Amino acid sequence: MGIVSSGILDQRITIQMLTVVRGSLGGHDETWSTLATVWAQTLDMTGREIFQAKAMGSSSTMLVTIRYRSDVKASQRVLFSDGSIARIEWIRHVTRKERLELYCLILDD
Repeated sequence: MGIVSSGILDQRITIQMLTVVRGSLGGHDETWSTLATVWAQTLDMTGREIFQAKAMGSSSTMLVTIRYRSDVKASQRVLFSDGSIARIEWIRHVTRKERLELYCLILDD
């Protein structure tokens, strides 16, 4: 796959990062803040892909492809348009600064 076609990026997602803020009683509170809202392609992973992801040290269930961004990290999470949330477990850089594949674990809250 060459340059990421805008036609396959058909889902709007929000990438969130954990932010630590000072609480009203002097402690620290953790909250999720928006890093970016981007277009993405989302795919449920097949059994074989899940097995391969586990071999990499992950238990991913969703593959999210976005255009390359240098600020996306595995410590972040993805918020989908339906309100579901997935933790980014592993990131694969596909070609040089072209796109990122985010291997994510859907969280059951």
